Amino acid sequence: MQELIQGLSIVMIARDASRYLEESLRSLAAVAAEIVFVDTGSTDATMEIASRHGCRIYRFEWQDDFSRAKNFGIEQARYRWIMSVDSDEVLDREEGKVIIQKALAGGSAPAFLVYQDNLTDTGEVQQQMALRLFRNDPRIRFSNPVHECISESLFFHWQDFFPPILDIHLKHYGYLSGNRKGKLQRNIALLQSWLDVDPDNIIANYKLGNTYFAMGREEAALNYLERAFRDFDAGSDTRTLQLLPVFAVNYHRALISAGKVEKAKAFERMMIS
Repeated sequence: MQELIQGLSIVMIARDASRYLEESLRSLAAVAAEIVFVDTGSTDATMEIASRHGCRIYRFEWQDDFSRAKNFGIEQARYRWIMSVDSDEVLDREEGKVIIQKALAGGSAPAFLVYQDNLTDTGEVQQQMALRLFRNDPRIRFSNPVHECISESLFFHWQDFFPPILDIHLKHYGYLSGNRKGKLQRNIALLQSWLDVDPDNIIANYKLGNTYFAMGREEAALNYLERAFRDFDAGSDTRTLQLLPVFAVNYHRALISAGKVEKAKAFERMMIS
C-alpha cells in the first residue's frame, strides 16, 4: 500500500460525473489521506464510484452556487491542507505527490498555485494556473456562484502575498468540445444572474467575457471584458488587482481575435506605461 499524505484532504463536488470519475479518484486515492466527496444530485453511477474509492460522501442540495457546495465540502475536511479537484481532472501523482509533500512540510505559505492542463480536440494542451492547494483555514473560502475561487478571501487576509507555483499538474478533460458546450451555456446563465445582482462586479464581467470568447462570440465577449477593464483602470476593488496580468492577456487576445488591432496596440502601450 502506498504511503498517503496524512495532512491532506481532497475536496470534490460532482453530479453525474461518472465519465472521468474512476480515473480521477484512482489518481487521488493513492495520494491524499481522505477524499471528501460532495454529491449535488447524481442519477448515474457517480455515487457508486465514489463509494468504491473510499470517499467520505455527503449529499448537498444544489443551489446554483459552486462556492456554497465547495465550502460545505471544506467544512467536512479533517486535515490541515485542502486540495480542490474537479471530477474531470486527474492528478499527475508520480511527481505531484512528492512535490505536494515537500510544499506542505516546508513552508508557511497559506496557498499554492498548480497547473491545470486543459486537453483540447486538436491534441494541444492549454495550460493555466489555479489556486487549488491551500490551508484548511476558516479565513480561506471560495466565493462567486460560478468560476468559484479562493483568491478574494486569500488576498483579503494575506494582502502582500503571492502564491508560490508548484509543478503539480491536473489533466483536465473539461475543455474537450463534447464536454464543454453544456458547461458554457450553464455558466452564462449563472454569470448573468450574478451580474443582475451585482452589475459592476469585475470578476463576473471578466468571466462572462471569457465565456463568450470561448464560444466564439467576440463582440459579446468584448462588451463584458471592457466593462471589467474600466473597473480595473478605476481601481475600484484592490482585492482583484492580482487578476490584472491574467485579465490583460485575455483582453488583448479577444481584441486581436475581433480584428481590433489598433485598439489592441493602444492597450499594449497602456499596459507597458
